[in-house]
Amino acid sequence: MEAHEPCVCGRLRRASRALSRVYDEALEPFGLTVTQFAILRTLSRLDKPMLGELARETAHEKSGLWRTLRPMIREGWIEAETAREGQRLSISDAGMFKLVRALPAWREAQGRVDKALGPRARALVDLLQEIETRV
Repeated sequence: MEAHEPCVCGRLRRASRALSRVYDEALEPFGLTVTQFAILRTLSRLDKPMLGELARETAHEKSGLWRTLRPMIREGWIEAETAREGQRLSISDAGMFKLVRALPAWREAQGRVDKALGPRARALVDLLQEIETRV
């Protein structure tokens, strides 16, 4: 490998951090990070998933996801019910309220990113999805 050859992973991680900053800044007034927002959004469309199912849906390791969920459970945004097979997770009314209030800020951040990328935005989303499923 040549020293000047770009590392796809390194570039993708830097781009991810830059995008996260845009969304985190937009969501900060609502007391949310983009990761928390994405979890609430995912829980709003799933029917009481188990931790493993939520981890698959959000592409997290279970232990890392649980560390992110614990403060959200303490804040009352997520409910965790003990079932025979483990913890079932759901968005609470408080979590749904927080999600709905933050949604316009998320949309504004999304619009900023779309505007910056222009017609390449859709191609980027398609490419990222391909990376997730093929690599």
